[in-house]
Amino acid sequence: MSEQTGEITLLLDPDNVEAQCLETIKQARNAGHALAALIALQSFIAATTHPSHRFTPAYETVKAVVEKHTAGIRMRVLADNAEALAEAMRQKNRQEIAHIHAALSRNGFWQAAQQAISRLKTDDFSNASAWAKAWCCEAKELAQAASGFPDALDFKKAGIAATEYAAMMEIGNYFADAVRQTTK
Repeated sequence: MSEQTGEITLLLDPDNVEAQCLETIKQARNAGHALAALIALQSFIAATTHPSHRFTPAYETVKAVVEKHTAGIRMRVLADNAEALAEAMRQKNRQEIAHIHAALSRNGFWQAAQQAISRLKTDDFSNASAWAKAWCCEAKELAQAASGFPDALDFKKAGIAATEYAAMMEIGNYFADAVRQTTK
């Protein structure tokens, strides 16, 4: 019957899904690609499962196996980005900060920034915090001057990437939040 309608049936059990997750992670170029592949696998399973099988113990078990691997890889991606962000802060590399900012969700960037900031030594924290604040102030002044209008910013005319400004503003805010937390 299935062959006549052009359908195929997939057999999923926790063991073969576990093996598929491990193979997906192994074959991925990096943790970010592994995460994307695991999320695609989650979506595929959810989209192709027969409605009568959804919410059954077997479905929930298979779903839990994929979620376990996805959560583990997500934590690895977060840790990798936090380390890269901490290094970018130490090196005052706003292009790398903007790159990480663009690659993550807003919440993901916030989490990576929190971890990165907590990894900085006191001197690195002070230097990076002052640098981010000063750069944002200077960028805003340049953008205001380039616009020709009061209270308007023209980053393009000022030669500043708006994406860098947005990322640096967020980093500056996170540093300010960290300072407030330590003074409470």
